[in-house]
Amino acid sequence: MPVAPAANYVAYRIELEAIDELLQSSGLDGIVLDAALESRRSKAKDEDEFNRGLAPFVRYTRSAFRIGILRAHKGCASVRDLEITLADSPLEQWFCFLENFDQIKAASKSTIDRAKRAISPGILDAAFVELLRKAASAPDQYDPVAERAINLLGFEVPEDLLEVWYDSTCHCPDIHFPVDWVQLGDCCRTLLKAIGCIRKHGIKNRMPAGGSTRLLRELNQLSIALGNARRRKDSKKLRKKILRKLKAFSRRVAQHARTHRDLLNAHRETRTILSEGQADLILARIEHVLDILPKATKQAHERIIGERRVAAAEKVISIYEPDAKVIVRGKSGAEVEFGNPLLLGESASGLITYWKLSEEVKSDSKCLMEAVEATEKTIDGSLRKIVADRGFSNEKLEAQLAAGRPGLSDHIFPRSATKLEEKKADPEFMRSQTRRAQTEARIAIITNAYQRGRSLSKGLGSQRQELRWVMLAHNLRVLARALIAERKAREQRLAVA
Repeated sequence: MPVAPAANYVAYRIELEAIDELLQSSGLDGIVLDAALESRRSKAKDEDEFNRGLAPFVRYTRSAFRIGILRAHKGCASVRDLEITLADSPLEQWFCFLENFDQIKAASKSTIDRAKRAISPGILDAAFVELLRKAASAPDQYDPVAERAINLLGFEVPEDLLEVWYDSTCHCPDIHFPVDWVQLGDCCRTLLKAIGCIRKHGIKNRMPAGGSTRLLRELNQLSIALGNARRRKDSKKLRKKILRKLKAFSRRVAQHARTHRDLLNAHRETRTILSEGQADLILARIEHVLDILPKATKQAHERIIGERRVAAAEKVISIYEPDAKVIVRGKSGAEVEFGNPLLLGESASGLITYWKLSEEVKSDSKCLMEAVEATEKTIDGSLRKIVADRGFSNEKLEAQLAAGRPGLSDHIFPRSATKLEEKKADPEFMRSQTRRAQTEARIAIITNAYQRGRSLSKGLGSQRQELRWVMLAHNLRVLARALIAERKAREQRLAVA
């Protein structure tokens, strides 16, 4: 540790050391490594293939797990930022098992990016469950310093996971506001960039002087004209005129893209140095945009020229995030949101006990029963109390909970004014609803502190993988801070005694 270090550095170091202690005491490092070795063994043809390169594989797996946690811990840091700090920080090198007496080889940005996918979703889910169960385990070890029993993670008082607060939010991907003609412009821009990449590698076909660069300039001019048309007196007529030009332009670009696609398929090996995998990526990008281009064209035509509404189910929200949905929640400052529903459940101490990123948009009440059942499976016990806002209120659901779980306290905020008055007479219900304000803050912590407002991962599968790292890192931080606070309180008691 540096001489006279700054307070923030000391706090960060103590927190990382506590997280490292939790990872070791919970056995998560070993669980992840054993699962990775089992997966490697199942893929190997024989023992020789399994043992070939085994030592580097073990080192990489152990480091990849810690790098994934550290990256999420630092707010889903960019791979370039983490590459720099890992190369320069002995503390972070120690945490990620990159220390070496001979030489320290810090991870590159490509290695850091691969670490996100190096640990499979099933292994991360198992680690998430194992950490929660060990945090809630009963004390069965004796601490001679505290002179009392502690649980597997070192807590004198284990975590209570039987009371859960549920809430939902919109998980926002990194997309711009879905203006209709902008989607059409995005299609053209993506195709032109793919054409430019193909031409750069030696495959060319007849195009206007300047190639894809000149067409990109034309596209930008059309986009600027459409954006400025609203300020004109004859804006409606002008917007229709410019959109017709953009539609004709998109047809030209699509034809150039098809021609270059076919040429790349025919002459990749003889005229380029592109590998098969690299060419497949370019071709897949072109095919995806060519498939979605007619929908984007129709949507822009219907909205601007036809002046007709487009059904939400038929809308193209983003050509880059096809799974994004329109979510109307009526919140102040966010009347309409674009993304996917994220449902969270947290314990009284702030541990995330349940999360799910859904592809479909459903009412909260239709998701609650599944959330309750999944939470009970995760914690391996029956819930004592659930708390939620009025969006989860449903008479049929509440009757089902009362019949199937007689020991469960239902503190869901009711829609009915009569039922609300009855429940207000219960002091425990009022305390639960007051505590519910912290769940809103928990959602803000996940979305703003850990994901910086929106997820930079592309695709729903990648976003779910990112959330697995975030939820595990979040719970480790909550437990680390609780462990630090408990030890400080213990030291104060011993000092007084």
